[in-house]
Amino acid sequence: MTYRCRICNTSGDHPVYTVREMMLGSGDRFLYFECTSCRCLQIAEIPADMGKYYPRDYYSFSTTSRDKTGNTVIKAARRIRNYSSVSEQGFGTAVVRTLFPNKKLLPLMRLGLTPASRILDVGCGSGWRLYALREAGFPNTLGVDPYLERDILYANGLQVLKRTVNEVEGAWDVVMFHHSLEHIPDQAAALRAAAGLLRPGGACLIRVPVASSYAWEHYREHWYQIDAPRHFYLHSYASMRLLAERCGLVLRSTECDSTLDQFRTSELYKRGLRSLGEAGFTRSEENDWKRRAANLNQEGRGDQAVFYFGKAETR
Repeated sequence: MTYRCRICNTSGDHPVYTVREMMLGSGDRFLYFECTSCRCLQIAEIPADMGKYYPRDYYSFSTTSRDKTGNTVIKAARRIRNYSSVSEQGFGTAVVRTLFPNKKLLPLMRLGLTPASRILDVGCGSGWRLYALREAGFPNTLGVDPYLERDILYANGLQVLKRTVNEVEGAWDVVMFHHSLEHIPDQAAALRAAAGLLRPGGACLIRVPVASSYAWEHYREHWYQIDAPRHFYLHSYASMRLLAERCGLVLRSTECDSTLDQFRTSELYKRGLRSLGEAGFTRSEENDWKRRAANLNQEGRGDQAVFYFGKAETR
């Protein structure tokens, strides 16, 4: 069957793969094809009703993990840790970042954030990352996610709104997509909107799974990052850059940040299992996967990456 790539518009007899939905355990099957030109792996047909694949208990919607502790010392320590994980300013922050990093926030360190930075997180779920930033002293934050049941307003003032990036206004220093771009059907429209929201000198951070990886080459339809049907696109480095440049963004740098899950969860799916307890992986296996993941990241072949884009200059 002939398919047209939604990224580079190449039509042809692209390789096709049947991928099962595994996270929720439905086992529903979906066709994906890999463009022979830009190498973007993408779902052949986007389902008309995606709601059933984002139930109320979907992991990114949970608000129960917000900091509930009343211990002021613990709260202060977390704020210092989180601030140090995203700020390059000062010797003290470098020491804390080296000894006690919040690895989930480290990709933000390259953005040059200051307490005055205006930060927009697109597809942020319940907004845990923005919550941590706001608690750490970055008050100018906003989150949007169209799959939320309703708007969220936290006690610390953080707003997370049920809307798309196309519905956001204002000028922003940073627009972030943390494993959310792959869930967006019209990626070009989303990235054009993001580019339009950026101030001169601003940054667009995009974290996504990448098909330019050992995991895709090795596991194919069992690669857990396909996450059918929620992930519509699994970009190659070439297709990600092509799409972004067409939308007014210029690539500054990339960095792989994959984990042992490219092996552990893919092995699970390959065996048709959903529970790690059923698989019985040993500590030795997991340690080996961690080492292999670190090596693949250094080689640029990990299965997820951070792309740092700037706004293209207009003439």
